[in-house]
Amino acid sequence: MLDEYPFSRAALAAGLDAVAGFVVCIQASTGAELLAHMESCSCAVVVAEPWLRTNDGIDALAHVADHRPDITIVAFSRVWDRERVEQLMALGARAYVPKTSDIADLPGIIRRAMDGLVTVPHEDGSRGRPVDLTPREFEVLRLAADGQDNAEIAGALGVAERTVKFHLHNAYLKLGARNRTEAAAIARRTGILS
Repeated sequence: MLDEYPFSRAALAAGLDAVAGFVVCIQASTGAELLAHMESCSCAVVVAEPWLRTNDGIDALAHVADHRPDITIVAFSRVWDRERVEQLMALGARAYVPKTSDIADLPGIIRRAMDGLVTVPHEDGSRGRPVDLTPREFEVLRLAADGQDNAEIAGALGVAERTVKFHLHNAYLKLGARNRTEAAAIARRTGILS
């Protein structure tokens, strides 16, 4: 866990430790401290505030993403804007959770991220249910947003067109969209896609 404020770290650690299946083994206040502790502690998830006063949070998470792709990155941040969500998702984070979220939602978000789902908050940063996309839904939506039709997406991914339609339909439902144009717009506003 990475957060510059001791109270926030302790409260979050206590909340996660109380949930079966989670043990917080690292509490770091800087990116350098996180990386130093990771050498001696085996972990499956890093929950981190990327934007620290030391300015090394993003670099630490990029290092984790590059050198430990087996570790799931969950950003838990006070900052909410499209550019920063995009930056973290491009870096490889599986979830972006505003600190205004209900702490009771965090364990489920972490578990879904560990299962490969991409989770971001509502486009307005509200406390509503976050959006979860499977990696395949994410990839199909990304290609559709880039202007590829279903046949082109199917060819690029080596799947049938009906599979592309299935994944797009699921993405539409999860995003609350009626079509690919609306889904792409929502995904861009939320930072799922850049």
